[in-house]
Amino acid sequence: MGRIKSLAGDSVVYGVSTIVGRLLSFLLTPLYTNYLSRADVGDVNNIYVFIGIIVVFYSLGMESAYFRFYKKDHEADNRAAFSNSFIFMTLVALGFSAIWIALSSQLSGYFFNIPNATEIFILSAFIPVTDILTYIPYAYMRMTRQSKRFAITKLAIIVIVFALNILFVTYFRWGVEGIIWAQIIGNLFGVAMLLPIILKNINFNINIPLIKEMMIFGLPTVPAAISQMVLQVSDRIIVGEYCGREILGLYSVNYKLGIPMLIFVNLFEYAWKPFYLNHYEDSDAKELFSRVFTYFVLCCTLIFLATSLFITDLVQLPSIGGRLINPNYYEGLGIIPIILGAYFFNGLYNSFAVGIQVSKQTKYFLYSMLSAGIINVALNLIFVPIYGYEVAAWTTLIGYMVAAGNLYYFSHKVFPIPYEWHRVLVLIGLAIAVFFASRFLVSIEFSWFNVGMKFLAMLAFLVLLKVTGFFTPAELRLIKRFIPFRK
Repeated sequence: MGRIKSLAGDSVVYGVSTIVGRLLSFLLTPLYTNYLSRADVGDVNNIYVFIGIIVVFYSLGMESAYFRFYKKDHEADNRAAFSNSFIFMTLVALGFSAIWIALSSQLSGYFFNIPNATEIFILSAFIPVTDILTYIPYAYMRMTRQSKRFAITKLAIIVIVFALNILFVTYFRWGVEGIIWAQIIGNLFGVAMLLPIILKNINFNINIPLIKEMMIFGLPTVPAAISQMVLQVSDRIIVGEYCGREILGLYSVNYKLGIPMLIFVNLFEYAWKPFYLNHYEDSDAKELFSRVFTYFVLCCTLIFLATSLFITDLVQLPSIGGRLINPNYYEGLGIIPIILGAYFFNGLYNSFAVGIQVSKQTKYFLYSMLSAGIINVALNLIFVPIYGYEVAAWTTLIGYMVAAGNLYYFSHKVFPIPYEWHRVLVLIGLAIAVFFASRFLVSIEFSWFNVGMKFLAMLAFLVLLKVTGFFTPAELRLIKRFIPFRK
């Protein structure tokens, strides 16, 4: 239990910064919906989708390799792994960005439909370069359990980007260009904060055999990472192509409203990867990982229900320039439960990665994600032109389900973990039942009656867990310790 508390403690630290950071980033969404056109929102989404894909090429799997080659109490080896991965990634990033800039006049029109498209596209090339410089320092902090420093640095960057967005978009009215400048300045500030770690760990003794060894481990993760990016963004690319940039803006904004599940999945992954890499050799590791998985699913079901039930009320709250989300985007709210489900299965995928990582069978990441990406793209190409943007949310969910299912199959072959599937299925089944039951009792219109019914639905879910015997006696005793005014 102490190790789970350690994992939970790191998750809380990562969680505070991630939650605050994601919320600040999310608050840019109402800013954009109230100050930019739907087409401009679609353009911003386009460039960030491209940046997300290109960063995968910049890293070439070296971040994953650094995690695997980091060794406890081997300072010289760790410095070598840090230096060689950092220098290699930096050189690759500079090379790819030079190509990006050289091709800017040919490519910029695809991403931006504004007069100064080429200039903004060139400017955008500096975002992934400044971003990639932080990857290995962040990985170092995670492996050395400097969670507070990690959190403060991440949060500082986000606060700066948030403040500059408000200044550039609402005051100077720079539009899309202001958004790009805000991100570049924030990234540069982050690099400056991480400079002490870089200077402490870097040396310029280039070790070609080590780089080759790290690439042998890391490169197989690149196609998997690209496939994962395709799975994450292909829906938006295809929606933009077949439905137009205005509909892409509508879809992208509502997609972002799945942020509560995304936050939790991300913060758990931040703490989970170092946790299982440090404990997989423990005698009871598999039972430990199984119990963590059950608690992860419990948290996800609570987040799914709370977000699905209350999101229609939250978007109507006042915000900068109007409401939290401009009413012009409300027609897309129906995709939010589907996106929450997609993020949940993405979390399952991260959980199942333990067997692949500890056995170094990284090829299975590729098999899992590539098949999911192909299915996702095929379904989008077939159905989005016919049924519109709504079906893209379903294809995203299906893609993540395929990826998680595949990785579970491969991981179970090399590192079988006795998951508590009976408890997990009870959680998922009850959450789905309560969700659909609540849909018949409440509407999108805000009223205190609807809010009250939603709270009752959440309470009903918890009661049903107790009635069905989900909680063990030990867990019930622990829960009672936190219940005030109990007898």
